[in-house]
Amino acid sequence: MSPTSKLMDVMSRPVQVATPDQRLSEIDAFFASHSGLPVVDNESRCIGVVSKKDKAKATNGMESTVGEVMSSPAITLTHQKTVLAEAAALMLKEKVHRIPVVNEQQHVIGKIFRIVIASLIPVLHCYIFA
Repeated sequence: MSPTSKLMDVMSRPVQVATPDQRLSEIDAFFASHSGLPVVDNESRCIGVVSKKDKAKATNGMESTVGEVMSSPAITLTHQKTVLAEAAALMLKEKVHRIPVVNEQQHVIGKIFRIVIASLIPVLHCYIFA
């Protein structure tokens, strides 16, 4: 893997998603192993992300809907045009741990995680400062 690898080659898939009308109780089990998931509208377009931090802020607890607590608009990356170095820069700038990867229709087709980026820090340093 290199800083110029396309996200299509390194992204995680398939991706579980949530919808704005789901209750947090419906997606709570997901948070046992993941820190967040993309939120999609009725046309499967990525409109936000719901994270453990968002869940913690829910005023109605587990009865709150995803739409009430999600972070929106979604910060996304495209699968063919974006390389890991760009993903790393965006994650640092936006202070996020994961970014949904979308296709031309804004449908979620994968996710890139900070842990993938972290594994490349020595290589990215050489890439950026070369």
